[in-house]
Amino acid sequence: MDPADASGQEIVVTGYRASLQSQTNAKRNSIGFTDTIFAEDIGKFPDTNIAESVNRIPGVTISREVTGEGSNVAIRGLGTNFTRVLLNGAPVAVASVRFDAQSTNREVDLDLLPTELFTQLTVSKTPTASQIEGGAAGTVNLRSARPFDNPEPYVSYGLQGSKVSGAEDWGYRGHMLASATFGNFGILAGVAAVRNNFRVDGFETIGWTNPNLTVPPLDDPTPAQIAAAQCRGGVSVCNTTGGGNFTIPGTVPVNAGNGLVFGDILNQEALLALNPGATLQQIDNGLLPRLGRPRTEVGFRDRQNYLASAEWRPSDNLHFYVDGMYGKRTTEFTRTSMNWVVRNGAAIPINTTYDREDCASGCVVTSGTYANAQFFLEYRPYRDVQDYWGVNPGAEFTINDWIKGDLQANYTKSNFRRESPTVLVITPPSSGVTVTYTNNGGIPDIASNIDLNDPNNYGWAGGGRVNLNGEERETETKGIRGSLLFGDETRFSVRVGGAYDDTKRRITPFDNTNPWQNAICGNGPSVLLQAPNTATTPCTGLDEPGSTPPAGFPTYPGYGTNFTAGAPPITYAGSLIPTVAVPSYLLPGSNGFITVDWDKFRADTNYDALLAGATEVGSGSSGANGGLIQEKVTGTFVEGNGIIDIGDNTLRLNAGVRYVRTEQIVGGRVSVPDPRNTLPDPDGAGPLPAPQIADGGRYPNITTFPTTRTLYSNFLPSASLAFDMGGKAVARASISRTMTRPDPNQLLPGASFVQPSADVGTVGNSALDPYISTNIDLGFEYYTGGEGVIAVAAFRKSITGFTVNGTNTVPFSFLAPYGITLESLTAAQRDALRARAQPGQDLNTVDIIIQQQVNAPGKLKVNGLEFQVTQPLDFLTEHVGVRGFGFQGNLTLIDQKGEGAAPAVALGVSPTTYSLTGYYDGNGISGRLTYTYNEGGQGSGLNQNSIPAAAIFGREYSQLDFSGNFDLGEMFGNDYLPTIVVNVINITKQAQGSYFQFENATFNEYNPGRTLLIGVRGRF
Repeated sequence: MDPADASGQEIVVTGYRASLQSQTNAKRNSIGFTDTIFAEDIGKFPDTNIAESVNRIPGVTISREVTGEGSNVAIRGLGTNFTRVLLNGAPVAVASVRFDAQSTNREVDLDLLPTELFTQLTVSKTPTASQIEGGAAGTVNLRSARPFDNPEPYVSYGLQGSKVSGAEDWGYRGHMLASATFGNFGILAGVAAVRNNFRVDGFETIGWTNPNLTVPPLDDPTPAQIAAAQCRGGVSVCNTTGGGNFTIPGTVPVNAGNGLVFGDILNQEALLALNPGATLQQIDNGLLPRLGRPRTEVGFRDRQNYLASAEWRPSDNLHFYVDGMYGKRTTEFTRTSMNWVVRNGAAIPINTTYDREDCASGCVVTSGTYANAQFFLEYRPYRDVQDYWGVNPGAEFTINDWIKGDLQANYTKSNFRRESPTVLVITPPSSGVTVTYTNNGGIPDIASNIDLNDPNNYGWAGGGRVNLNGEERETETKGIRGSLLFGDETRFSVRVGGAYDDTKRRITPFDNTNPWQNAICGNGPSVLLQAPNTATTPCTGLDEPGSTPPAGFPTYPGYGTNFTAGAPPITYAGSLIPTVAVPSYLLPGSNGFITVDWDKFRADTNYDALLAGATEVGSGSSGANGGLIQEKVTGTFVEGNGIIDIGDNTLRLNAGVRYVRTEQIVGGRVSVPDPRNTLPDPDGAGPLPAPQIADGGRYPNITTFPTTRTLYSNFLPSASLAFDMGGKAVARASISRTMTRPDPNQLLPGASFVQPSADVGTVGNSALDPYISTNIDLGFEYYTGGEGVIAVAAFRKSITGFTVNGTNTVPFSFLAPYGITLESLTAAQRDALRARAQPGQDLNTVDIIIQQQVNAPGKLKVNGLEFQVTQPLDFLTEHVGVRGFGFQGNLTLIDQKGEGAAPAVALGVSPTTYSLTGYYDGNGISGRLTYTYNEGGQGSGLNQNSIPAAAIFGREYSQLDFSGNFDLGEMFGNDYLPTIVVNVINITKQAQGSYFQFENATFNEYNPGRTLLIGVRGRF
């Protein structure tokens, strides 16, 4: 109820406006910088998940899945991993993997949690000593519904149909929540279910690259070598910007077309002649997509959530509660992409043009024709299964007027499993494929002279492969916390307390690629041998049983009935799917290129049995390292609170310190060759038999799981004050120190080397320090009445311990102690190493790039400004007789600067974000139109794809959403009638995307389309 109406009439505020008024009151009554969203807001205008709800708070941005759905929360200029998420005040961790991210950090994917089962969301941008540490940027506390939130018995329900503009079928979302109290005891139960059908069309590149032009040998080159070189300027001129992920052939291959003559030399003069008007510098440094590919994802996500809560209040001085929640989500979708092979390819540029004349620091190819091209289909059917359950019992008690206390325990567990096989079929090499390429700054146009939707154009030869892999993840949290408050909360009090939390995260990648590929397209030797560490044979796809392998193909003596015994060369059984049969497993796609008949392919290749036999490996299909991290954290705190009246004004104070001791236990799977394999054959039979050589030796690799233990302690002081000026305005100030522990995946001891290009790997660093942020916050708010508020805040964060991506160039043999050897690589990776090797060079000595996160020696300073306004327009009543309109708006400006020898940068931060909302709430009709905008920010560190100056940047993104309610009960005076609900998300079908170094080099772009939801909700 708002008595401040200019006409002197009493205004009864309900619905959305009531929730805004509760939000404003909570902001005014807090000491630090906090924002709260209440249940009526969430329930009245249901967002798709929790992340979408907090996106309307100043200083808060969210990251989105490729489907457009919000997932993770970022606060005040730091990434999503700097936000701590609590459930009912206790730590929460969810095992998950996003569509296109490793999801190995500390962020929590909030799209598993439905808004309908929560009553309050609080974002704390400044800490108190009593709050769980870990959020250097801020903390989000989710408060689930409890019986005494509303003591009256009730049942609320909702059901909506949902339709994504690109999807064929409708989805649904629904919920039911029932609560009742019986004197001093109450129970509540709720359920929510969602099915989202989606189709996302997009474009990806996996980075950009340029050609690695050949140069004459440094030492005493011959005239012939000089004449054949594609760049004769030496190391100071050739390949100056890095990259070099594809090679222009030294001579024209057969069937190149485009007037090229087989065997002609492609040296410097030839390249310049083929590209009139282009300079050698442009040809050398001009960027192309490494794998330019249109991509489509089609599938569904099912989610079910269950909530139960019980409260017992035997007296005014004693309150017991227990909350339990369970959630499960199943996602099934197919991802198809048609890749133009530039990375590790041998395309020949003709008539190319570039976006700038001076390419010394890089440039972008704007058009050209590329002979000797190849395309491959990458088909992946995903299946993700995720669950989460948790319970937190607690009690609040009053001993006397001066001593109060609370005690809470929690236990949560979450599991995730992803199955993500790959089928990759390719156009044959030297088959006359030509690409006509045009890049006008958006998504490049990559046109082919062949029909990419014709299954007959594809096979295994030239780089085809399959993968059978996936990941399992598990998180577990358990803890207990409590505190005692001494004194008068209305004047001065001191709170002391402590907490113990134990959090485990385990990632278990699994793989069974080798026997699957060998059986499908590698002539099947290892399927019967079933030897440990079986090497992958290339996807030759020999057509007939008994065919002779090509030169260099691994040879095996006669084992089993599937092989012909005798001296090499021997014959093989043939592939389950030889090249001639590949087209029968392909189908024309709806997006202009082929797809795979997965049901047929799966059945004919024994996929299910081999999936069941998959074993643990070091790194997963997402690129995440396998391993375990356990953190045992003990925290103690003391804080004081004071309230001082100064005339009609009030000064509120909070100050304290939290001491935290962290014990980290980090472990990872390490597989190394058995040293006995280097010894002579103990049976005296001479060299090891060929199959044992191919399998990595007579004895299987030795697998260990070493762990390291690290201890560190931190003091985290904080102090805040709020000066309330007669209830009309509040001035705030806060100073604090906060922390976030390092990325768990960066701590793991193992190595990851999963890219098919076999050029970049990662190694963990268990010695990383935590991030420590020193924070200063200042703010002023003016309250205009009702839900109205005008607020401004300024903040600074100075962060140490920030990490940067350190890189080293090392020979491939560097990875041997981590169990990554030539025998453990896929055929595609070995081929990539061979392509970069000099004639006769041992593949173990080919250079690769190793990346490792290291602590930056300097600081990162983040400065920001926040502006917020919420204003009802009730003054229009006396002028035009309309009541119920209002608007909301917020703006956040972020500036960050790295200092020191290795300047750091906070990734994924938008320098400018804002949202604007117009709303109406009256006469049974409610409506809200919201526009959000995020300016693009840097999304990765430098040195992308071996180009030192290259980073990935997000493009600006905006979204327009509508929410509307038509309360039939209020309109017709019958409380049992439902409310009709209409939501339209992303009305203008905005796409989200990013670019690589230059704005006209699109890295990726996805368009999830528009989502319509329509249905009913009610309460009785």
